[in-house]
Amino acid sequence: MLKRFKLLAVVASVAMIASLSIAVPARGAGIEMTYFTPAYLPGTVAATERIVADWNKANPTTTVKIVYGDVNNMQDKLTTAFAGNVAPDIFQHEAASILSFSKQGYLADLTKEMKPIKSSIPKGLWDVGAYQGKLYGVPTMTQTYTVYANVDMFKKAGVAVPIGTNTFTWDAYQALAKKFTTDGKYGVAWGLRSPAAMTMIMGMNFNAAFFRGLTLTSGPKLSINKAELEVPSRIHAMIYDDKSVDPASLTMTGAGPVPGFLAGKYAMIFAASYVAADLDIAAKATGFNWTALPLLKGSSNQQGANPQTLSVSAQSKYPKQAAAFIRYMVGDKNLSDLAQGEALIPSTSGSLKAALASKKGNAGWTQILDDGSSLALAPFTLVPNYQKWKDTVLQPAMQQYIQGKISIAEMKSRLLSGWLAIR
Repeated sequence: MLKRFKLLAVVASVAMIASLSIAVPARGAGIEMTYFTPAYLPGTVAATERIVADWNKANPTTTVKIVYGDVNNMQDKLTTAFAGNVAPDIFQHEAASILSFSKQGYLADLTKEMKPIKSSIPKGLWDVGAYQGKLYGVPTMTQTYTVYANVDMFKKAGVAVPIGTNTFTWDAYQALAKKFTTDGKYGVAWGLRSPAAMTMIMGMNFNAAFFRGLTLTSGPKLSINKAELEVPSRIHAMIYDDKSVDPASLTMTGAGPVPGFLAGKYAMIFAASYVAADLDIAAKATGFNWTALPLLKGSSNQQGANPQTLSVSAQSKYPKQAAAFIRYMVGDKNLSDLAQGEALIPSTSGSLKAALASKKGNAGWTQILDDGSSLALAPFTLVPNYQKWKDTVLQPAMQQYIQGKISIAEMKSRLLSGWLAIR
């Protein structure tokens, strides 16, 4: 039975490697590079295929072939491909997930090749894609976590819609949620099935650091104090003290509350910026009047960034050509189209301007894109084993706390002991 299992594992591994293998063109026929991407949303797929087609037309001897992957197992696919020495030339992933590949020498150093565009990328985002001062992942687009409002419900209640930048506090948000909790309706719905990443990113509102000693030879130390517990405790208070959050939304996905929001069940929802794409569709189809509110503010409105990235494999035979394709892909119009396809914020100043121009007159989109300047380096993206700790320790502990099954003290204890066990 064990031999059979091993044989099946080998066959599965070979099949996975084959799915990422690079076709070697005949001499004199030019080169073909593979681009591995988890893109699946219609707008992003359309933008990706248009960009690649344009590149191939302009560069007939240096073409790109798209290989679509599953967003849920990109890490496993890439790990297998690197181990089998058949990694794609170029691939899309996220900053926190490429750190291990950078450390293992699997990625090409893009610092020199991306120097022409460095000034157009905020330093915090550039740093997220770097390791030990060298750029291994070009940041392309990222999301914010945002409060969305039903403008007509605000008008009917005679409540002003918050506007501006760095103006909307957590206290004001809590008060609005309480105000709109009336007549059998909850003020806000909050999809909290997977709260771990959101609570880490929003923790920067209160200067939560979580990990300290990132440069120590002994490795980073997890530290959880008042600042690190501020966001989960505020969410907990809104759910159980104020009773302003629909309890049915606690087990929903991040986008789960959207149908109820569109049906007028809630004045507000809290969700990632990609939800704006769904609201856009509803607005065009039914006239639904939505907007995004300014990013929530504690001591600041900063949110940690974990942007999508573009990298070149160190195994690629065509690193310069692959880097040239990345520079083309992050051109103003191209990156703007890609980001809008996923309702994310593009990383370069030129693509951000292009996105703003295309969304001129849309208050919600303008707010989302304007708030892009509040994104900063999330220190946890630099921590080895962060992803494993987040998925296996933080996620279940945070779920149980938010669902009222354990105390905040118990959650803290589990987070600390879980980190020590992983290390």
